[in-house]
This record gives sequence, C-alpha cells and structure tokens, in this order.
Amino acid sequence: MTLLLSDRDVRAVCDIGGMVTFLDDALRQEAKGPGAQLPERMNIAHGNKFLRVMPALLPEAGLFGLKFFHGSMQDGVRYVVAVCDLDTGAVTALVDAAYLTAARTGATSGVATQWLSRDDSTSVGVIGSGLEAETNLRAVCSVRSITSAKVYSRSSKRREAFAARMSESLGFPITATSEPQQAVAGTDIVVVATNTGPDPVVAYQGGWLEPGQHVVSIGSTTAALREIDSTTFLRADRVVFDASLSQLQNESGDVIALLAESPGWDAGVSLDRLVTGNVLGRERPEDITVFKSVGTAAQDLLGAAFVLREARALGIGTEVDDVASPKQF
Repeated sequence: MTLLLSDRDVRAVCDIGGMVTFLDDALRQEAKGPGAQLPERMNIAHGNKFLRVMPALLPEAGLFGLKFFHGSMQDGVRYVVAVCDLDTGAVTALVDAAYLTAARTGATSGVATQWLSRDDSTSVGVIGSGLEAETNLRAVCSVRSITSAKVYSRSSKRREAFAARMSESLGFPITATSEPQQAVAGTDIVVVATNTGPDPVVAYQGGWLEPGQHVVSIGSTTAALREIDSTTFLRADRVVFDASLSQLQNESGDVIALLAESPGWDAGVSLDRLVTGNVLGRERPEDITVFKSVGTAAQDLLGAAFVLREARALGIGTEVDDVASPKQF
C-alpha cells in the first residue's frame, strides 16, 4: 500500500520540535553509517519553467526516494516527495512537500542551532516574514528557551502581521522593526529567511554581527539569489553548511559571491561533521557562528519519513494500492 499525504495532512501532523529531534538523530546515524548516497541535483528548464530532481539513498534509515519540484516563480511551484522502502522497493508514500519543505528547512536549522548557538540564548532577530521565517523561528524556539524576538521585512504590513501572529502562537512578545539592523541588534540568534532576488543590497550584512551571535541563513538557494554578504562568512569563527562547498558554489549566490571575493576560501565545515562530534560548534561564548542551508534530498526524505510515521500513528492520509507494482523478469 502507498500512503498519499496532502499538504493539509502534512500540516496536521508536523510538529517542528519533533522533527528537529528526529532529524538530529537520523542525520547523525546516516553520517556514521556505511554512506548515504546523494547524487547531484538535476535541473532542467524551458522558458520560465523549471524542474529540479533530488534523489537520495539512506541505508541507516532503510529508505530511498526523491523529491522533485517544478513550475515557475510566476505561476507557482509544486513539490512532491516519493518515499520508498530500501528492502522491498515498495513506494510507501507520496507526499505533497510544499509545507514539508519549509518544515524540514526549519527543523534542519533547529538541529544546527542546537549545536552552534549558546545554551543561554533567549532572543531572536528575524529578517523575513514568510513561511520559512515562521518554521525556522519555531525550530529555534524548540531548542532554546526564547523569551523575545524582533522581525523585519520590507513590507510593513507583513512584518506587523507576522509579529502579531507569532507572538500569540509562541507566547512571548515579538516586535516588528522598520529597519533590518534593528531586528538583529542585541539578539542571540539571527534568522535570515528571505527571497531577495539578485539585489546588490543583501538582506543581512556582516558588519551587524555581534560577539556570541549565531546566524541561520536559508535563502539564496540559486545562483541568482542573494541574502547575506561575504563579510558574514569571513567574520564568523565557525561556518557550517548542510551541503558540500562544491554544490554551494554552483547553487548559492551568497557562496558564489564569497568565493569571487575571497578565492580559495574553504573554512566551512559540513553539518554531518558537526552532529557526529568531529568538529566543535563553538569553543567560546563570544564566538560567532553561521549556518548556511540550501537543503538536501536527505533532509527531504527524512522529513517525509517523520510525517509518514506521525500520519500512520494518527490514521491520517489516504491509502491506495501500491502505485508501482514490481515487474518480474
């Protein structure tokens, strides 16, 4: 049987804090195991339409599958994750991954924040007011005892709405600010979650960094997009990526700009080395740490496995006959 999970189903079962815990353990097990396989993403395009395919094979989780998403920025994008059992080959689930993508992005940031931010962090500055700003803030709050936050986005209406909605949801005051630097000044953790486009004025500047801060950046996932400047990377005592530098230098405008300005820079380390304890997150309270995320197929597949587990426990979703019967030879 294959379980079909709609976007509404995913939202109904997706607890961000629970996903943080699930991903932290699963990513560590995969890193310690015989070797997850994450081939390069495939990207094709026609006019303003695109298709990206992200496969993964995760031996420790007993899973393989892929995420594909397609469409255009003008007409909308559709996301699907196919989850398969490694032993039987059965397609166990097809998941609408629109909300799931934002949730697993936030949850991965939560994993990194747990390892990189100061234990006594209580305040967050958010730049961005969209769905991924929300899921990342929720994830940060699941791993640190946050008591206040500030938010900036270019739309005063959106930032005010975000502050009101999230204050009520999270149970502590969130203040909307009229300038981005105001939002991050004096905070312990910074979340930059924007879609700024190829604008030379990036959303966050490294000159704003303060001792002890931890910065999460989840935008700039294509070569054309920018979100944080190169100084942010260069001033950090520890930079952690969720994908290889070779992938990032082709897919993230932030990293492309960094390497253009500082050829040969290779101070970043991978998230798997962090969660397995091969590298330290921070050595001193005053260290500045940065987590730059572009997302991986492993995160997608493990995030889908988490919501699949929760959906089955709650009896949510639609079961259909196996969507792919085995062909016998």
